[in-house]
Amino acid sequence: MLLLRREYVDGPEGADIVLLHAEVRTRDAAGIPVARCTRVVVPAGAPGRRAAFVRVPEPAEGKPFAVRYRFSAVRGDAEGYSPHYEVEVPSDEAIGDLYRVPEEGGGNLPPAPGRGHFLVPLPLEEGERAAGVFRYGFGAMRKKPSSALCRAAVDAGDGPAPVVEIPEALSVLKGRPMPYFLYRVSADGVLRACKVACARIAFRDEPGEVVSARVVWGDPAWRATNLATMEAKGFPEGPSSAREEFFAESPDAFQAARAAALARLPAPRVFEAFVYGPSGSRVEYCFLLRIRRPDGAIVAKWRNREGGGNWSVTL
Repeated sequence: MLLLRREYVDGPEGADIVLLHAEVRTRDAAGIPVARCTRVVVPAGAPGRRAAFVRVPEPAEGKPFAVRYRFSAVRGDAEGYSPHYEVEVPSDEAIGDLYRVPEEGGGNLPPAPGRGHFLVPLPLEEGERAAGVFRYGFGAMRKKPSSALCRAAVDAGDGPAPVVEIPEALSVLKGRPMPYFLYRVSADGVLRACKVACARIAFRDEPGEVVSARVVWGDPAWRATNLATMEAKGFPEGPSSAREEFFAESPDAFQAARAAALARLPAPRVFEAFVYGPSGSRVEYCFLLRIRRPDGAIVAKWRNREGGGNWSVTL
């Protein structure tokens, strides 16, 4: 597996949040989609610089992938998008920004169809050293624990625990992601496991002004920050669904079409998404909304807990 680093440089005013939206396709006439993701672009290195990583499968010889991406940024109540960029992986252009995650046996298990990955600090037990090389992998609840499932490796150096990208779910039952086990083998050679669970997060839009709802979430230390688009209950699948928001060619046209479709649902409307993490851990979250004002303008708005701070849920 390869990780492609993409960097964003803040303007003079900075941004409240920056997102990277990327789609990986085969580099041929068919241009078959392989994967896509939205990542929060976090501060990295020099002031004003941010970075995020795009997961790219290991390409077969002579068959590179094309990564098409763009950024979006929220500043105050404005949300803007960059032009699209494209880079071939591997290529001379990308070589300095590619990092290989060593894998064995074809790599770790993929997410269930329609599900993606999220970022999480590798959970450690009390007394377990956050140093050296960790091998990690995944298995279904019914799967017999085995170190052979740990097919990827990451070097934590001298700590802290590394942030890794893991599936939201390996299977889905009646629309709900099913729990699974995250296995790891640390420097002491011991196989350890923790259950990966989820929680459904809801936002209730009483006045019916929300066009798009997103939940921004992560561990309490915010070492791994994630964003999920939220869908309104009863909203049909299609080009105006929440999952298509960041990948529509025209953000303005998407927002207009989605607002018209939402108008057919009665208020109040409830928007939902899942957050994920090790079972028993705490997730903090807040909402980033796009609302339609009475004058018709669509603007960005943050929603935190009354009195300030984030909400939290224990998985």
